[in-house]
Amino acid sequence: MRIERTLATGADPSEIWRLISDPTAIGGLGERISVTPLEPGAEPGIGRRYRVLLDFGAAPVGSNVEIVEYTPERELAWTSLTGVDHRFRLRIREAADGSATMLTLRFSYDSPGLLGPVADLAAFRSVRSILREAIDSLLARAEAGAPVS
Repeated sequence: MRIERTLATGADPSEIWRLISDPTAIGGLGERISVTPLEPGAEPGIGRRYRVLLDFGAAPVGSNVEIVEYTPERELAWTSLTGVDHRFRLRIREAADGSATMLTLRFSYDSPGLLGPVADLAAFRSVRSILREAIDSLLARAEAGAPVS
């Protein structure tokens, strides 16, 4: 399944980057996302690994992930190494006319097994809701210049 959302904001790209440059802060953007470093104390960047969990109520679902794109004020992306196969990307770009900053979230996932596609379909609305919550929180904090929690 694929989820993509692009939003325009008046926030400065550096402010958005400040809020997402450490992937553990992404976990603070929504109550149902947890991002924990697998290498405590290591600086964020390409090759760093984290444990990502989405809380669906009954049980958290997630993966160990590795950062595969890390370009300050432009892009953060990871891919899963274990667990639910997924890819996550946040892109920060200036609008073509320069009037706003565009933030694009791309998330795709594939549950394993014969019934994986059925599980993906069943989870789609929840996953989309979790990601929408996080991206809305991110933009609200960026526009307000709020601290990372």
